[in-house]
Amino acid sequence: MLQSLFRRAEATVDNAIASVLARALVAIPFLVAAGFGTAALAIYAYDNFGVAAGNLLLAAVFCVVGLVCAAVVAVRFRSKPAADSSTGEQSAGEAAAGKPLFDPVDRDVMAAVATAVGPIALPLVLRTVMRNLPLLAAIAAAGFVLSRNGGEHEKDIGTPMQPAE
Repeated sequence: MLQSLFRRAEATVDNAIASVLARALVAIPFLVAAGFGTAALAIYAYDNFGVAAGNLLLAAVFCVVGLVCAAVVAVRFRSKPAADSSTGEQSAGEAAAGKPLFDPVDRDVMAAVATAVGPIALPLVLRTVMRNLPLLAAIAAAGFVLSRNGGEHEKDIGTPMQPAE
């Protein structure tokens, strides 16, 4: 009896994971295209307006894009609690008021999903990590180098010259 329930839950989770991965695979070429489009726009702005004005123009464009995205998300989020209020889900205001975001039943369901997906997803994740270990090590090394504090080098540079008194 419970076996069919677990199989159905596992199939639902597998379908959800496959759907998210498929959407991510579709989004990657668009992100790369957006990067090349941004580079082309930057070159065009630099040629026509100069470097400083071109950078300001790109910053303004991305601020407008960010505001539009934030407005779309806000509208979707605002309309969602009205529909979900009949099911008893909490809004952001209730969650911020100190009430737990997930009730205990949701935690049990999430634990069951993690238990069902763990044995399937863990080997896939580990295989991907092991295959890309040199790339991950290079990213970690670059992050370490870029995040280091410049305290050792400040001794060599010294302080700026003080004006004559």
